[in-house]
Amino acid sequence: MKTKLILLAAAIASVAACSKDLGKVHERRAALVARVFPAEADRTGISLAFPVESHLEIIYFPDEVSHAAIQSRAAAYCKRIGHPTLKVARPLKDTQTTLADGTVRASKGILYDCD
Repeated sequence: MKTKLILLAAAIASVAACSKDLGKVHERRAALVARVFPAEADRTGISLAFPVESHLEIIYFPDEVSHAAIQSRAAAYCKRIGHPTLKVARPLKDTQTTLADGTVRASKGILYDCD
């Protein structure tokens, strides 16, 4: 069931990324990031934070934030939702993110499981 929900979330994110109105996509992504990371400082360098049940997908810009910082923020999120053990559900991978102005930036994506 979790796998199906994760695949559904990924499909929704992919469809949203293909939307012609990149500004709205950016706004939705920013709202998700703000919901997962309420402290503004924790949002630095994050393009997407997508929670599904006890999973958290994060896409970030490695030139703005380190992997160690992302892992620390994810661990804090897991703790906040009452599942303090952080595991990697899908390893780190190189991705590309399209920004609101249409430019494409190198990014990295990872899927965590709060167990």
